Amino acid sequence: MIDSILIIEGEPSLRGKLASALREAGFATASVPDYHEELLKLDEFKPDMVIVDETLPSGNGMEVCYQLHSTFGIPIVLLGEDSSDEVWERVMEAEADLYLIKPFSYRELVARMKAILRQYKAKGKMSK
Repeated sequence: MIDSILIIEGEPSLRGKLASALREAGFATASVPDYHEELLKLDEFKPDMVIVDETLPSGNGMEVCYQLHSTFGIPIVLLGEDSSDEVWERVMEAEADLYLIKPFSYRELVARMKAILRQYKAKGKMSK
């Protein structure tokens, strides 16, 4: 079964590049520019993983990360631009499975996503 990824990214060009790279890697994708639109996609798309930008138009991506992870129990990749110690602490508190600093390698992103999904499936945390 094909894994599905929801992308929540406010920057249109990055959102498009992410979707394209993930489709090329064999994932099904859906993307939205902000968190409020994401709520609708969760019901219709049912993603296996979500990629969230740290800075979203309507609010804090770390809060979104925490809410999605704790509510749905799916892995979350958080994208950001800060590598300070304070940010890493907040990333851990937000329960992100992966934090990548922009710009990043799409090959690295895909490889890490596949590894995280394998771990979730092996632990029986995913229904698929």
